[in-house]
Amino acid sequence: MRSGPPIGQRPSGLESLIRTTTFRLAIVQAGVVLTFVVALLAYVYIATVGQLIRDADAAAAQEYASLERAYAEGGISRLRQEVIERSNRQNDLLYALIDASGQTLYQDIPVIPPLRGEETDNVSLKLSRPTPEGGLASGEARGRIGRLIGGPVLLVARDLGGAAAIAGRITSVLWTVAVIGLVLSIVGGLVASRQAARRAEALSHTARDVMAGDLTRRVPEAGIGDEFDILARDVNAMLDRLERLVNTTRTAGDSIAHDLRSPLTRLRQRLDEALEAKPDSEGERTALRKAVDEVDRLLDTFQAVLRVSRIESVANWRFDKLNLSEIVRELVEFYVPAAEEAGIELSAFVTDGLALKGEPQLITQALSNLIENALKYTPRGGRVEIRAEMRADGKLELAVLDDGPGVPKQDRDRVTERFVRLESARSTPGTGLGLSLVQAVARLHKGVLALGDGLGGTERPGLRAALVLPTTG
Repeated sequence: MRSGPPIGQRPSGLESLIRTTTFRLAIVQAGVVLTFVVALLAYVYIATVGQLIRDADAAAAQEYASLERAYAEGGISRLRQEVIERSNRQNDLLYALIDASGQTLYQDIPVIPPLRGEETDNVSLKLSRPTPEGGLASGEARGRIGRLIGGPVLLVARDLGGAAAIAGRITSVLWTVAVIGLVLSIVGGLVASRQAARRAEALSHTARDVMAGDLTRRVPEAGIGDEFDILARDVNAMLDRLERLVNTTRTAGDSIAHDLRSPLTRLRQRLDEALEAKPDSEGERTALRKAVDEVDRLLDTFQAVLRVSRIESVANWRFDKLNLSEIVRELVEFYVPAAEEAGIELSAFVTDGLALKGEPQLITQALSNLIENALKYTPRGGRVEIRAEMRADGKLELAVLDDGPGVPKQDRDRVTERFVRLESARSTPGTGLGLSLVQAVARLHKGVLALGDGLGGTERPGLRAALVLPTTG
């Protein structure tokens, strides 16, 4: 079982920082930097000091073999003579010769290392050289020591000279760079993780405030367009939608009570009339028919609420490729008789071959709602025009225009909310859910519902309701 801080208790600042993913990434980054520097140091050592040692060992081995042959040809006196001559001739080779009795015959090296066993051996030697200032500078040599036949000990070494010092300085610089790089990577990682932790904390604070009931809180954006800004925009868009839904829920009760009070009152009156009428009288049947009509209106209202809620809550709608031109033409043909009966001129301008990926019943219902709204609010002798076309930006636009009273600009955002009906429309039958359903269908298809002025003039501008949808659905 995992342990952690008690519920509701926040970990301390340092503990919270250590638990962050960014801090762990900073540690990983520091480890990668350290590994890289160690590998670089190993490579530089092999390429510089290692190569110097290999070259020195090879030169010492070659010189040792040459002197070994001279000893085999002329004995210890010939070997001593060769060592002295070569020591005077060579600048970087150092020699030491000890006879079988242990007497030193020649020595360039202050301290001769002991020979381990009877075999030849590679050795490292520490040297001290005089400097121009009168001091001593330490150096290093690599060579070979061995016992020749008969007992003499021969040492040949090559002075690494200034190359070793340079290689050492390079190695020292690289170690310094490694330490500085490691410290900077850790500090940089901590700073980055702290900044990321602050932005994540801002997101957490916003979430807690929203859970506490403050739906106006939003995640702040840094304005640099990084992944935190993208996340903030997505979260804020989600909170905007949540605020709309919550506000709709808060006002739905009042709206339902306001809009259903009149039909319920009329229903009560019809039932009272039926009770007061004589049995089997025409008045009783008329009152009951009117009561049934009121019940049907109530059922239509609740059915509309359910449709809007289902559109907004169900996420697995099946989208098919639709012939939008054909759907619009069929709807226009269907509403022509109703328009003629109302004395309204209904016309359509439909581009051929319009295709859309969407849900056919919802698209049909949304467009039907727009046409019915236009016919409902357009006075006798008015005009309603339906347009279906492809816009320059590649989106489809289904627009219904009329020359009715229209909707004031300040109310156009509000009329798409549930149960919202303007005062001028209260006397007209309706639920106040028609445009809400169209708005929900538009959002489901990743489109928008745009309201503007219609076909009328200054006094009666009319309404233009356009459903703008992407062709991909």
